[in-house]
Amino acid sequence: MNNNAPVRASGGGRKRKPVGTQKSSITRINPPEELMGDAARRIWKQQSKVLIDRGTFEVEDAPLLQAYCNAWQMMLDAEVRIANEGLTIPTADGSAKMNPVVNVRDKSVQQLSRLGSLLGLDPLTRMRMLGGGGANNDGNNEGNEFDGF
Repeated sequence: MNNNAPVRASGGGRKRKPVGTQKSSITRINPPEELMGDAARRIWKQQSKVLIDRGTFEVEDAPLLQAYCNAWQMMLDAEVRIANEGLTIPTADGSAKMNPVVNVRDKSVQQLSRLGSLLGLDPLTRMRMLGGGGANNDGNNEGNEFDGF
């Protein structure tokens, strides 16, 4: 083994273009008919615009965004029902049990978290997409002491 050979750090290949310098192949996409309600349509318009402006949204991402928007609608609907019915509901014998809508809300939040991460809508994934936050606010990339490795 040659001890003088350079050692490369894992992940030390070509640097990715910062998000925002890429372009999506689409500039606008209408909400699908399968969205579950007005809140889902509003979040579709908002999030699709964010993703397209970032250059990270393509047509093949539409089913993920649709599921994300429907999970948002389900979460909001569940929260309204919980506000009206309460966290517990009475049983046939007069005792109380947890409202099953609480489980619907919890599963919707889990779906939002998973799908939002896949789409790059959460802060941690956004930081990873931006290359770890190495760029400062004015867009200059100052780097760090490990860039030479």
